[in-house]
Amino acid sequence: MKQERARQYYTSVREYHDIVEESKDRQMFSLGLIRRYLAPSDIVVDVGGGTGANAELLGIVPNQYICCDLSMNGLKLGQEKGRGAMLQSDSSSMSIKSNSADVVLCSWSLEHMSDPAKTLEEMARITRPGGRVMIWGPNWDNIFRKDFPQLSHRSVLARETVRWRIFLKMLRNEFLPFRYSPYVTDDVAAFADADRYVAHDYDAVHCVLCQETVKWFQQHGGKIVFLGDFADMTLYVHNSGFIRMVRLVLKPLLPIIRRIPLLRWFVIRFPLVVEIP
Repeated sequence: MKQERARQYYTSVREYHDIVEESKDRQMFSLGLIRRYLAPSDIVVDVGGGTGANAELLGIVPNQYICCDLSMNGLKLGQEKGRGAMLQSDSSSMSIKSNSADVVLCSWSLEHMSDPAKTLEEMARITRPGGRVMIWGPNWDNIFRKDFPQLSHRSVLARETVRWRIFLKMLRNEFLPFRYSPYVTDDVAAFADADRYVAHDYDAVHCVLCQETVKWFQQHGGKIVFLGDFADMTLYVHNSGFIRMVRLVLKPLLPIIRRIPLLRWFVIRFPLVVEIP
């Protein structure tokens, strides 16, 4: 099963969590943004939380924080640092009571899940009515991006195929509002090679689309509280001067662009904050 292969993979990569631990603060979009939706009394579940570094970064007290992850290596490190409760569990079937969390976090993890759609169901299930789900990670929706670093181990043809699969899925889901699946590819080979993780999320197995993640929550009654756009990228991502200039010029037009079918999905970005009904 993919879940078991994933468990074996993250257990076998000894330096994985050391690498993530060192780079976690640079991967966050905006600590201020996330803290805006966190109350001091909130019970927080961190899905795919690794070592529980988010608790430290966000100032969550240990008795209000649960880190859920497959890897005992990461959980043991988080336990040693006293960050909160550490729970080894598959994200598609978490041993956590329904409606028990005020906030559910998922940072740079959904693209690594063996079943992202099931993970979304579980995240919604464990969140209390009126609680919030916060997701951030790589943004795949823009097919005009220069490269796909997470897929750099694959051939040029394979990467271009993924690019157009993303576009066709975006097109279908814009005009054919049926069932949504928030990922495009399934590169299970990542779970078979313990040496693959060096940088660039080589162990990611899915291209999780922000567009489809938004629509999944909307279909399940979720209220979109916050959704980023490419104007935020000028703050966190270093691009060429030309790209940064284009983003700044288009920034005043974003409220209009975000209402235009299909085009809107090229400008939205994680992070996403959803209120659960």
